[in-house]
Amino acid sequence: MHAASHPEHGKETEDIQSEETKGGIAAFRGQRIPGDVVFKATADLPDWQRSAIRGFHAYAVEHDLSNRELAKLIKFGDAAIGTVFRGKYGAKVDGIAKAMKDFIDLEGKRKESRKLPFIVTKLATKMWDVCDLAREFQRMGFLFADSQIGKSAALEEYQVRNNHGSTIYTEMPAGGGKVDYMIHLAEILKIGTGNRLREMRHRIIESFDDRMLLIVDEAHRAIPGQPGVSKSALGTIEFIREIFNRKKCGVVFCATNVFRHAMEDGAVALVLKQTKRRRLCAMQLPNSPSRDDLNTFAAAYDLEPSSGIAREIETKMIDSEALGMWLLILRMAQKLAVAEEQNLSWGLVVDAHNSLMKMEKPS
Repeated sequence: MHAASHPEHGKETEDIQSEETKGGIAAFRGQRIPGDVVFKATADLPDWQRSAIRGFHAYAVEHDLSNRELAKLIKFGDAAIGTVFRGKYGAKVDGIAKAMKDFIDLEGKRKESRKLPFIVTKLATKMWDVCDLAREFQRMGFLFADSQIGKSAALEEYQVRNNHGSTIYTEMPAGGGKVDYMIHLAEILKIGTGNRLREMRHRIIESFDDRMLLIVDEAHRAIPGQPGVSKSALGTIEFIREIFNRKKCGVVFCATNVFRHAMEDGAVALVLKQTKRRRLCAMQLPNSPSRDDLNTFAAAYDLEPSSGIAREIETKMIDSEALGMWLLILRMAQKLAVAEEQNLSWGLVVDAHNSLMKMEKPS
């Protein structure tokens, strides 16, 4: 999908062209009720109800299901599904919301059983505290770090644990363009991207309320002065600030220190001044995991803290390859232990590392 004309060029009312965007609903034909309608309809409901209804609608869009198909999943009439999604079910919403919640909870448990559990570290907990406070006090939080230390995984997990239909995790597109980010956000909110840009912009903003949190990961991609980033990319940050100003929701930016330097003393500091003034806090994250967090990862695999050769490999991998590669080696070692019907040991971790290094050597 692409815009016929970018809003930065002053033509924000042009259509976004796509074969799948007839009628203003993009890429989901089974479910015809767009996400912003559901968000508005559930805005004033208790958290568990709005989470259930929004989650059930998101499931419908992701699996391209009609209301009739949804009705079969929870044994309600298809007319009732549409009525709830549009906020017209009245005081009788409890029963159908409970059925939706039970279905979403079960699907969540099935999904969790198919993936590795998230390992909660002190770093993740600190990041989650910023997210909690940004939502509670309706302010902007900033998380800064240059290295790969598990920031994105922690924020994605926060969304899973604290959704209530209200935590929206986004990743800034490469180049930081406002149209690209708007399309990305519209897709997450289950809003059709076949609308004119002005309409899509309005519907995105109206999807938020003061109980919600918007997380913007890789936010430094919208800072000019980097390869592939135009000066107009700052408009993306201004659009996010507009959502914040108008809907009083919390916002958390996660970025490298490129963003921090730009906000404090860079060439665009004056433009970002209004964003900075709305901050709750700006947390500088470490460039590498702490020893406590590395020990937490080890304990998750039933290992004692590393020592000797294992500690040397752990330190080297964290310094040169970042956290993701080290966790991959731990998973490889666990697989090796299962194959050899052994308990996982640091010796097997060393073996897994050595095997990986051999694969990289030319034959």
